[in-house]
Amino acid sequence: MVTKSKKYSLQQIRVIKNMTQKELADKSGISERSINSYEKDINRLRQAKYVNVKKLADALNVKVDDIFLNPNSEILNKDIKP
Repeated sequence: MVTKSKKYSLQQIRVIKNMTQKELADKSGISERSINSYEKDINRLRQAKYVNVKKLADALNVKVDDIFLNPNSEILNKDIKP
């Protein structure tokens, strides 16, 4: 479960929600290739249009603020299991 006190990477939230990249792509309307790119390179996600990040957040049923965009996060570098 995504908690309010912690922020997670896009990939961590997707895994917590038990979704594949394809499922997230289908639900959000963002290409699977873009999602893969955002998960591999935090800077690409940070440079994404707000509307695209919002679509991902909506598809994951989280707020945009819940998706951690800082590459120096300790949480970002840890594996999260569903």
